[in-house]
Amino acid sequence: MYTKRIQLINYGPVERFDITCPFDGDKPKPLVFVGENGSGKSIVLSHIVNGLLIAQQMAYPETPEVSEGKVYKFRSPLYIRSRKQFSFAQVQFEDNIRIAELQLAKRRRDYASTPSDIQKTDAQRLWNQIDPEATSTISPSPNFGPEPIKKLFERNCILYFPPNRFEDPAWLNEENLKAKARHISPKHMEGATERSVINYSPLHDNENWLYDVAYDFSVFEQRTQHVAVPLEGPNESKLTVPIPIFVGFSGRAKTLYDVAMQVVQTIIQMPNVRFGIGPRNNRVISVMVNDQPSVPNVFQLSSGEVSLLDIFLSILRDFDSCQIPFAKSEDVRGVVVVDEIDLHLHGVYQYQVLPKLVQMFPKVQFLLTTHSPLFVLGLRNVLGDDGFNLCQLPHGQTISPEEFSEFGDAYRMFKQTNAFRSEIEAVTRDADGPLIFVDGKTDVRYWDRAIELLGFRKTFAEVEIREAGGDRNLKSAWKTLTTMPVMNRTVVLLHDCESSASPDNRGNVFRRRVPLVDDHQIRRGIENLFSKKTLKRAMDHKPAFIDVTAKHQVIKRGDSVEVPEQWKVNEDEKGNLCDWLCENGTKEDFQCFSGILDEIREIPGMFKPIAGDR
Repeated sequence: MYTKRIQLINYGPVERFDITCPFDGDKPKPLVFVGENGSGKSIVLSHIVNGLLIAQQMAYPETPEVSEGKVYKFRSPLYIRSRKQFSFAQVQFEDNIRIAELQLAKRRRDYASTPSDIQKTDAQRLWNQIDPEATSTISPSPNFGPEPIKKLFERNCILYFPPNRFEDPAWLNEENLKAKARHISPKHMEGATERSVINYSPLHDNENWLYDVAYDFSVFEQRTQHVAVPLEGPNESKLTVPIPIFVGFSGRAKTLYDVAMQVVQTIIQMPNVRFGIGPRNNRVISVMVNDQPSVPNVFQLSSGEVSLLDIFLSILRDFDSCQIPFAKSEDVRGVVVVDEIDLHLHGVYQYQVLPKLVQMFPKVQFLLTTHSPLFVLGLRNVLGDDGFNLCQLPHGQTISPEEFSEFGDAYRMFKQTNAFRSEIEAVTRDADGPLIFVDGKTDVRYWDRAIELLGFRKTFAEVEIREAGGDRNLKSAWKTLTTMPVMNRTVVLLHDCESSASPDNRGNVFRRRVPLVDDHQIRRGIENLFSKKTLKRAMDHKPAFIDVTAKHQVIKRGDSVEVPEQWKVNEDEKGNLCDWLCENGTKEDFQCFSGILDEIREIPGMFKPIAGDR
């Protein structure tokens, strides 16, 4: 039941959205919706899913997933775009089957005339139909009937995986590890179906289905070939007896099992991977590698592996219920909607594994949302630039991977990290003088002034102090420097007091953390080293330097708790505060810097003691 077109007008963050789903001949291309949080990605999917569930409700009224006469997705004036009079949505499926909805901000009769935004749009038809006392209506097309829809369900897998899908980990519930696969007993009743569009945690259903598939092909799909074997009969007579020789398995169940094997082999990424099924007193589905149990129970797979297994085994299981003949994964047909496809997935699975699994099912229409640049780049690597479409919300324009905002942010961070790593390597290689990396620009100036006021100038005369650009870069520098070949230059990485980095040293690289001054109104940054008296003088000069949260009471679990007064250096004033303290600060103001300077001076090989210097 392919989705052909999606239209939204004045719906939440979306002003106008009209996209025709991409196809390559009769094969759907994956359509990936991207955008910032709140841009409308899940809203778009909700309309598609709502249409699919209403269709299922019509085709199988005895087993609806949503109560009769109800919908999966609420219609409410709250979703109308700000300062607009209505919202409209329409989803068109194949065979021109459509379902549309109109939501008004007030009753139909309270409008003096038709809103101008409605005129000459597809919403006009619903406006003309809506009851004067109503505020909303949902309207299927005339061909949205039980028989045509049932025919579509009978030849398509139709699945939706919401963002709150999950499987309980094996360690959370011991019963999961003891759960045994069992035979499925489907109900056969007119107007009823065992299939579910919405899938939250289908692993157990997939496990039972795998057991049935393995049982069916091993019992019913054995293939033999009769071979004539000459034998001696009575009185030295010669007989030819046909003996059945096992030559393998062949049939629908074996095809399903083979495709399921391709899925698990793609996910596990190891040679000679297959499923194993325990004996009848311990009927669990395991993962075997080289015919040895690697994962005793599929519930013990990682959350990322289970997430992928859930989606792609569910595709096979649901298509199997269609009873459509097929010979390979390329024959599987249907629509699969997944909100946050990259959920739980490590980067390798996003970039390498997931795109290959999508590629395995070219006749399945994947409608996906993601925040992952790696998944988008992986799709391009596997399917090519023209093999999928990337739709940017809320406006709905088709974009390239490089225009994907998360891609740009990730790429810039990657470039910055690489640039800093290159700088680290350049300044530390083939140099002799000691080097200290501190958190930020103002830190360099504070330490330089402390060295001057506290009498350390001779000791630190050959020392270079550089900014790292944040705690994350200091941690990255540690990884870089501790994996470099032996270097001559001694390097100290000096973290601020709130960092999680612990003191350490490897070779010529030393990591230290500025000690936290307890009972201080400022709990982060180098400013923690200045006394309250010093900072109060700075605030008397310019109150804007520091933002103050007064002492106050909060209620926690029914108890009143006093929160002490807290100070925070205003981000826009950080440089100005540094200017004032470096210009007006005294030796006494910088006294708390002396302890860490003494500690650095004692680092082996960092300095040579100088007479007359403290």
